Amino acid sequence: MKAGRKRAFDKNEVIDKAMRLFWQNGYSGTSVAMLSAELGLNTSSLYATFGSKEQLFKDALHHYIEQYVEPNYAQLQPTSTASLKTQLQACFHGLITLFTNDETPKGCLLVKSVNESDSVAFPQEALTFIRESGIKNVTRLVTLMGAKIDNADLPEGQTAQTLAKYLLSVSYGLAVQAKSGHPASALYPVFDYALLSIPESK
Repeated sequence: MKAGRKRAFDKNEVIDKAMRLFWQNGYSGTSVAMLSAELGLNTSSLYATFGSKEQLFKDALHHYIEQYVEPNYAQLQPTSTASLKTQLQACFHGLITLFTNDETPKGCLLVKSVNESDSVAFPQEALTFIRESGIKNVTRLVTLMGAKIDNADLPEGQTAQTLAKYLLSVSYGLAVQAKSGHPASALYPVFDYALLSIPESK
């Protein structure tokens, strides 16, 4: 009798498990031994599949953005008939829900990674990737505001880029609060207060 076929290797599932380890422990706090044990791969198989811990970390960051963060930013559609504030609330409330979800580590993997990026052990390519992701999000917010707000309606001395960076800064701070145990119900109103600085849509 032939042995049953070995279960197919699901690379996305493995990357998701690795992502959760990095999210919980940080890059430096996640050892190859921990990854090997959690992923069910011996060290040689792990290196054969991903090349290095650094590459697996970059894959995990990409997975985090595409699968966990991007669905929230997809709410930002310049051509949508929804108001600017409705779209911003949908996006950032979704992020707050992510940061406080009991099914994943608390907080934000990107914020956690930036906070440890001054370590000599932190891979610079990963930091560059995170920065590029941040620039992309600023651009998306600026584009949305440009489509929804007349320049004349912006607060005096402010630009769409300043407002975009402000909202992202608030979001990063809320991620830190989520990490320290604050529930979503306490964080939604904080972001809603920040929305008061945003002019009404056209």
